[in-house]
Order: sequence, then structure tokens, then C-alpha cells
Amino acid sequence: MACSVLEPPVTRMVDGATTDGRFIEPEAYALYAVAALREARGQWREALTLYQRAFEIDGRGPELRTRIGAVACKLREAALADKSFAAAERSAPDYGPLWYELAQCKKARGDVAAALVAAQNAVRFDPERVDASLLAADLAEQHGDRELAWQLRDALITHAAESPVVMRSIITAAKRAGDGARAARAQEALDQLAARSGRAEGGVNVASALAALRAGDVSAAKRCAEQLLGADPSNGDALVLALAVADLQQDHAAFARLLAESSQPGKPASPELLDTLSALLSRRVSAQAAQLLKSPEPQ
Repeated sequence: MACSVLEPPVTRMVDGATTDGRFIEPEAYALYAVAALREARGQWREALTLYQRAFEIDGRGPELRTRIGAVACKLREAALADKSFAAAERSAPDYGPLWYELAQCKKARGDVAAALVAAQNAVRFDPERVDASLLAADLAEQHGDRELAWQLRDALITHAAESPVVMRSIITAAKRAGDGARAARAQEALDQLAARSGRAEGGVNVASALAALRAGDVSAAKRCAEQLLGADPSNGDALVLALAVADLQQDHAAFARLLAESSQPGKPASPELLDTLSALLSRRVSAQAAQLLKSPEPQ
């Protein structure tokens, strides 16, 4: 299915800032969303098929090429993975998620040196992405460069001081290195974050996030979801809210990252929330996209 070069850019509001992005075919976007769910569940063959179907509809840009490469790597289809990553790099060499996934793939193949180079590119092109810095730090440590590893972690303490994920990672790394003082400082920071989250939650709840979505205030809904997830990472309702926000913003990387980070069993989302958000997505995106919240089993 061909796409017209005359299609206008799509203006989106992300965290209060207006940005222009390319138009994405609704059917391709819906297939991408469902494929991301399959990938997060470990249903890699089904995910690859869906990503490839989406690519046939809208093959522009690096996003689908990157996801195809990532899943092909998990399936140990090295030739397809290498081809897809190379095509993604030609399409957009500064696309951070490409380098992150390439780093993960090289790491899985045991090529730590190449994985570290890719991870450092991921940090360079997407410096706000916490998991890229954490991956680069772990790879640097595996490669024997502990100085670089701690430079990356210390930088995270500075610009992601509110992230429980960062503090937990630093605690683990410090204990592994036998650095009790560093582990204790990170633990104290983590305890303070937990205490603040509990005090700040106040009137923020699922209902207020849904109200923000219905009012069209996606940024407010995102803040609510992030606060709820910060207080309880296993909160299924908060996860679905965050997924809905990422979907409405067409933030593919955030959508996939949320699913990847939710691999541990948690509290399931309530049926009422799924129905409400399904209706929201159906109106705002497409009927196909709404089905991602239903999580149907592959046929």
C-alpha cells in the first residue's frame, strides 16, 4: 500500500510542547501497537509478523525497521536483524532507539565491545533515556571500564535523581562492587523518593487521570500515570493509563519501553478502565488501535 508524499505532517502536543511529526497510517500504527504487546509477552514470532505487516503499509522512517531488527535478533535470525538495523541506520542514523536495540542485540550475541559502542550512541542521541544510560554503564563494567560505568551512573544521579529505577540499579551495582557507602546513599535516596511519592499522591488517582484524558489534557494524564507508577510500579491501572498516553502521543519508544519494564507480574488493570480507555482510543486513534487494550490472543 503506497503512501502519498503530499500527506501533511501531524502536529502533536507532548509534555506541553508542540512538535511536528510525520503522518503514520492508522492501520500501520494499530498493527505496531499490537505487535509491541506480543513482543512484551515474548510472542516474538507473532510480533515479527505484525511488524512486517505494518512495514508493508508504512515503511518510512526507522521505527519499524528497528523493531523488526530487535525481534529478529530475539528469534536468532541474524541476517534479518542485521539487514533491518542497517536499513534503520540509513534511514535515521541519529535515532536513539535504534542504537539501544542494536546494543541489546550485540549484547545477546556476546559482543560486549560492539554493544558498548552502540549503547554509547544511544546515550549520545537520546541522553534523557534512562535505560540507555543504565545499559551503557553495565556494558562498560562488563568490558572492564569501571570508570566509565560510574561516570554514566553518576550522571544519572544528577539528571534522573527522581527515578527509583536509577537508584535501584545503583544499589545493585554498588553492592556488586563492594561499595557499601555508595549503596547506602542510593538506598537513602530511594527511601526518600518512596516517602515523597506517598505524600504527594494526594488527590492523584486513576479517576483524575481519566478525567484529564477525557478533557484532552494528555500531558496532565501522563503526569498522573507517572506519579502512580512511581508510587507502585505494579499498578496495572497506572500502566494502562501510561500506555494510552504513549499511544495518543504516538510515542512508539515510550510504548515499547513501558511494556518491557512491566514484565514482572503486577496488579491487573480493572475491566472498567480497559473499557473506558478502549473507547477513548477508538475515538481518538482508530478502532484497530483500541483493540490493543483488549490484548487478544494471536489467531
